[in-house]
Amino acid sequence: MTTAVLVRRFLTDYARQPVNLILLVVVPVIFVALAASTIADFATLAGGPENPNLLSAPTAGWAAAFLAGVAGFFLVLGSRDADHRLAQAGIGPTRIAAARLGSGLILALLAAAGALVALVARTDVTDPIRAVSGTLMFAAIYLAIGAGIGAIVDNEINGSLIVLFVWMLDVFLGPAMAGGEVLITRLFPSHFVTLVMLDSASGHSAPFGDLGWALVWAIGGLTFAGWLFHSATRGAARRRRRTPRGFARFTAGFRFGFREYRRNPAMWVLLVALPAFFITLSFYITPDMPTPVRVKEGGQSLIQAVSMVDVHGAIMVPITVAFLAGLAGLFVVQSSLEADGRLAVAGFRSREILGARLAVIGLAALLTTVVSLLVTAVDFSPRQWGWFAIANVMVAATYGMLGVITGSVFGRVGGLYVMFLVPFVDVGIAQNVMFSSQPPAWGRFLPSHGAVRLMVDGAYTSSLDQAGAIVLALVWLIALAGTAGAIFHRISAPETV
Repeated sequence: MTTAVLVRRFLTDYARQPVNLILLVVVPVIFVALAASTIADFATLAGGPENPNLLSAPTAGWAAAFLAGVAGFFLVLGSRDADHRLAQAGIGPTRIAAARLGSGLILALLAAAGALVALVARTDVTDPIRAVSGTLMFAAIYLAIGAGIGAIVDNEINGSLIVLFVWMLDVFLGPAMAGGEVLITRLFPSHFVTLVMLDSASGHSAPFGDLGWALVWAIGGLTFAGWLFHSATRGAARRRRRTPRGFARFTAGFRFGFREYRRNPAMWVLLVALPAFFITLSFYITPDMPTPVRVKEGGQSLIQAVSMVDVHGAIMVPITVAFLAGLAGLFVVQSSLEADGRLAVAGFRSREILGARLAVIGLAALLTTVVSLLVTAVDFSPRQWGWFAIANVMVAATYGMLGVITGSVFGRVGGLYVMFLVPFVDVGIAQNVMFSSQPPAWGRFLPSHGAVRLMVDGAYTSSLDQAGAIVLALVWLIALAGTAGAIFHRISAPETV
């Protein structure tokens, strides 16, 4: 069996869920179309390149990077047992590793192509060579990261969250988004690729130059991932999966659901360490320069000059909790699909199953929010701590419910694609007051608009002037919670013959 035949079969297996292939192209198109102009506008504020269109180019790379990383991870992890059998049947690990990485490259090219088409349609790409080559290097680097993680991490939740962890640090604290020049950011995977796309010399790339280091990351990463996958296919033994037993109504359902989280070290690391590291670093690397923020105080709308350090640090809280709470909701519903059906057959009521699962999601979201607020308190003190905290809890709860809905509709891989797109475009772009003093018109129709406006009010004013924002946030939360409840009811309904 040739490598080309293996590639075709691997891609055919991946395409058995057509929604994954559709989202692989659609997600970057939507992402770039909505994010490119906002990022370009930010260029004049952050002191970016003379041509602001250059600053929008990395958005194509960001989209291609995340999708290629997730595709690479699941392409490797989902086929581990089958690849072991192929290796034992006489097809060498080298051929299998080459076929898997080749399949991943094709998927990465699809994601990159969709992102580049959207970039060309949305902005004036003045340097297409940089845009195309940079996007392809982004995709190659993250394909390597995803495949490498898939080769050494057993659990799909752990691995996909590690991919997200790396991507969030790389994008939100990289040279295009955060600006500034801090030593630790030079270690991020896309640091030099981003600088190449921006046509911005780093001054610290000797002896290879920025392009040379970008190629080292791309080619070296793929080589290392291939070696890891080769080793895992050749020598790894099959792992057994534990099947939980025994439940007793709501408290037992919550206890066992919580136990699954407790046994998941990557989830706990992300719930605690990611906010701590992510938010602290955002304060540290952001240049201290004034930026305009539109606030409402005393019934009047006004522009207030705020240090970009305080703006970036504050907005990192809802961005962080939106991503993590959304993924918590997605994985709770995905990991409990079969168990919830069995619980219903055993006599559990839908509301008991729903309560147990939502309690687990709520605990994870609340923990992330509390850690984020505690870390923020070290470097920034909101004018109204109570409303600032309530607003972030609302963001976490809203995205926890959205994660439940997304996981049930799109599955694990498709759900990850969607949960990458929605919080980034919503909280990271549309509601991000660091980019614009007020959100774009289309941003007012997104889930976190009301909660983030309340957060801004609590952060930078001394009185509550966003009662309408509270109502809007509650409407979104109630609507999404009702939808999530209906989904849980359908999942937990015993099948009738």
